[in-house]
Amino acid sequence: MTPKKKALSFFLGILISAVFLFLILRKVQFAELSSALQNADYIWLLPNIIFVIAAMYQRAERWKYMLRPIAEIKYRVLLAATCVGFMANNVLPLRLGEFVRAYSLSRQDARITKSASLATIFIERMVFDLLALLMILGVVLVVAPMRIFEGSHKLAALGALLVAVAGLLFAVAIVSRPEGAGRLMSKYLFFLPSGVKDKVALTVVKFSRGLLFLKDWKATLWVSGHTMLLWLGMGLSNIFVFYAFGFDLPLYASYILLIVVSISILIPSSPGFIGVYHAGVVFTLNRFGIDTTNAVTCSLVLHAAQFVPITLMGFYYLKKAHLSLKQLEKEALAGENNG
Repeated sequence: MTPKKKALSFFLGILISAVFLFLILRKVQFAELSSALQNADYIWLLPNIIFVIAAMYQRAERWKYMLRPIAEIKYRVLLAATCVGFMANNVLPLRLGEFVRAYSLSRQDARITKSASLATIFIERMVFDLLALLMILGVVLVVAPMRIFEGSHKLAALGALLVAVAGLLFAVAIVSRPEGAGRLMSKYLFFLPSGVKDKVALTVVKFSRGLLFLKDWKATLWVSGHTMLLWLGMGLSNIFVFYAFGFDLPLYASYILLIVVSISILIPSSPGFIGVYHAGVVFTLNRFGIDTTNAVTCSLVLHAAQFVPITLMGFYYLKKAHLSLKQLEKEALAGENNG
């Protein structure tokens, strides 16, 4: 990515965040917002933060099983790379966190190539996490059908399910016959120069190493179980912030919030998902009868309860692993360009 495109993408993200912040703040009574912040019972944030921190440890544990066919990686190395990657999404532009996470791991353990590491992250985020969220959505639709999930929303959920299933089938096809998959992709990319097609085929083969765990049904089942526990815990954590503000909402509201926010942060934005995250929270709480001022207040605290511990953990492990965030960002941008 050229410096000009990088700057343009960065300012576009800032602009989108500013627009969303304007939309949710324009009707806010700031005196009431300040009062709500002062009167909140912040002791309820403790269990929420515990769930947030525990999720980082669980992500590292899940990653261990995905990488085991390549090498036995020390848990502390996986935890460090995980925390550094999620911290990078909070402080770096262009959603570079996943690239930073992959390169952080390869920097700490040379046995894991960047391609293999990125492959595990791709299958983790675009298949396992997405399928888990869709399963939770399915239960929510049965238990508490709501207007926000009618019509086009249900169609969007079905589309996401098809994308996740297609991604899983694609990954299985690659890991089953990587050389054949590389040749097939080269065949359909006939319009590219031969050198580029050869590079694509080689990348597919390297990429396939990160998907080897899919050949082991026990490992796949273990990763699936960790994924469900991870997201069930993250959804449950939201209820404690509701308690902090005295919101009398059902448990399924926590999971609806989880799903809506997970969708909203896909929108390009500034580092840390500012604006789009808060809009997702406000959108959800409004549909449960919470007025905009109180919903915005809750969104600020909920975001901070995730942003602060994850960012602090990331910087701690960055320093402990003797890594440079600037160098990781540089490598991530180079990898994004190559991708």
